[in-house]
Amino acid sequence: MRISEQYYHIKNNILFCIAVPLFIMMFIVIYQPLFYGEANALQLGWQQHISFCLPVVCAIVLVVLGLSRTLLCVAMVRHSLSRREWTLWQICEWVVGSLFVDLFLSLFLHLGFFALLPQLLVTGFSLVVIPYVCYWLAIELIDRDLRLRQSESLVDELRRGVERNESGMVRFADEKGNVKLVVGADRVISLESAGNYVTICYDDEGKLVRYSLRNTLKAMEGLAGTSGLVRCHRSYFINLSHVRTLRRTPQGIYAEIGHAGVDDIPVSKSYASDLIRLFGS
Repeated sequence: MRISEQYYHIKNNILFCIAVPLFIMMFIVIYQPLFYGEANALQLGWQQHISFCLPVVCAIVLVVLGLSRTLLCVAMVRHSLSRREWTLWQICEWVVGSLFVDLFLSLFLHLGFFALLPQLLVTGFSLVVIPYVCYWLAIELIDRDLRLRQSESLVDELRRGVERNESGMVRFADEKGNVKLVVGADRVISLESAGNYVTICYDDEGKLVRYSLRNTLKAMEGLAGTSGLVRCHRSYFINLSHVRTLRRTPQGIYAEIGHAGVDDIPVSKSYASDLIRLFGS
């Protein structure tokens, strides 16, 4: 599992590089002495020269962390670390930092390098574990909040898409409820009943298409009503946006459709008044 990008974000790492030396300095100043146990050369030398050693140790930690995090940010351009690799990187930082601090103290206090190393590794770990854990918790919290906001944004976008889709599309299903055709509501021209079948006439980018499925107009009445289709005959529903004129003839009223290849659709007397009112509005 790869770590979050927040772990190698430049701003986060700069804050971390500054926070760790400051934490070490405050911790050592508050909880003297640094090295516990019976008095020894390291403890005595440290207490005598703490005003000089402490800033140098913090500076060494700052330089090591700065170089490590710079290398990390450069390396992450091509390769994202796994959590195991990230943990090993932190351990390497702690070990390398302890080695350089050991080198400085051994030279300054005239003590053995390898004699100091075990105590410095233990002390270094006890000092950095708190800021490292705090950094890990802070990054995980930031990443969680970021992913939560992204998820909420995606859900809102999907919801808006569904709402647009629901309001702009018509799903025609057969008598078993299986959706067979999905068409934009503004493209549907008419529905015509033919026995146990319904023929859907619609415009497909300028091409007239007729699609038949096994169902009844009565079963589709609710769907047609919510999709802007109006019943004009016991065998027809029409989309008023495609009606060019309503023409009265001796045989009755007909809706003339403004699309080549579509015959005039009859309008029953029982639906004529409502249809004329809607068409006029």
